[in-house]
Amino acid sequence: MAAYKRLDTRMRIRIQTMLEQRESFKKIAAELGVHPSTISREVLNGSVEHNVGGIGSNNRCTIRSTCDIHNLCPGQSYLCRNKKCSRCHKVNCNNICREYKEYHCPKLDKAPYVCNGCEKKRSCAYRKRMYFADQADALSKKMRSESRTGMNLSEDEVQELDGIISPRIKMGQSIHHIFATSQDELYICERTAYTLLHSGMISARPIDAPRIVRMSPRKTKRQVKVDKKCRVGRTYEDLQAYLADHPDTAILEGDTVEGKKGGKCILTLTWKSMDFQIGFLRDHNNSASVTAIVDSLHDTLGDELFHKVFPDVWVLDNGSEFSNPAAIEKYGIRVFYCNPSAPYEKGTCENTHSLIRRVLPKGSSFDSLDQGFLNLLFSHINSLARKKLNDHSAYDVFSSLYSADLNIEELLHICFINPDEVELKPSLLKKYYDSHPSLLSKAIEEES
Repeated sequence: MAAYKRLDTRMRIRIQTMLEQRESFKKIAAELGVHPSTISREVLNGSVEHNVGGIGSNNRCTIRSTCDIHNLCPGQSYLCRNKKCSRCHKVNCNNICREYKEYHCPKLDKAPYVCNGCEKKRSCAYRKRMYFADQADALSKKMRSESRTGMNLSEDEVQELDGIISPRIKMGQSIHHIFATSQDELYICERTAYTLLHSGMISARPIDAPRIVRMSPRKTKRQVKVDKKCRVGRTYEDLQAYLADHPDTAILEGDTVEGKKGGKCILTLTWKSMDFQIGFLRDHNNSASVTAIVDSLHDTLGDELFHKVFPDVWVLDNGSEFSNPAAIEKYGIRVFYCNPSAPYEKGTCENTHSLIRRVLPKGSSFDSLDQGFLNLLFSHINSLARKKLNDHSAYDVFSSLYSADLNIEELLHICFINPDEVELKPSLLKKYYDSHPSLLSKAIEEES
């Protein structure tokens, strides 16, 4: 028997077929020529939750057969009247009943860990777990791809290397010269140093290097992640499962608004339920800048107020700037990621970004901006009346909840703008430039 054999699509199809025939892992392994533990790990790692009810009731509560509660469904009480929960087909009570406790099938805790071969699969109302060959194959390819991205460097190690490499690059020294004369100080290769430089993870920029700026840029965009396994257990599907168990959880959405490539950018944090958004200017679109902002917010507000104001669940973009979730989760926050190319999964954040683009059109440079202008911009955005908030502004809703505990203007630097004075056009930036001549001269220099 081979010591190692990678499973392919054909073998996974055979695994699914034999699971449906209720064959043991040992027999499946013997037919495919692999060890039984290989099949066990494949089924555990490649199976997915299959949230489908069965014939009859879809209620999954442990006390459904003896429960006498009814009239829980808003506007549908006539459907529930004189009906036991065990016969409910709407299963709204699963989401709103305080007594609800989902039943977990004990068969999923032992081999084969999935419901493929279960005889009661069609009639069973409980939450299922299934092994599908196509999904398992796609997941395996995705994991292999992500395992080759990123680098094995912590945030502290990157900062240490930044202190060694960046000052010398800014002096005009080439990366090869630095490595040739400082081999004892550096524990990475030259290629990794170039990756750090191009990804913006160190303070030096490609324009500081002697010859790099004359070379043509890569045609493919490369993302360098601090933790290449950051998405494990933090996918959008994991978020949905978490919200199913914690339906009242508040969510904060995080994303980046970019100006010109390689320049300054904006970190936005959005309270999903209130459309309230704040933004922070960053010199580089890297993980270190995001971590620094979160640390600063925690230090400014204090632990108790930080947890009271900021939701415990953050849904972040899939970019490399959010690839160090441990730096955020150390404050007791649960981090999840949207799927790539799925902006609708954090729609509140994206919709509010459209208001930013009214003032700062796509493609414009943020290098001449300062944090003072962003505070003014987000004050105008949060003072805009919203139809979904019953014609109140995001500032009104946020202040009604937190003004007693938090000085919004002093700590978050967001103030209320009179409705008649709300302005969301490029002229807002022009007025700010007029009151800050130094920023205007800097903008003119950049354009020239």
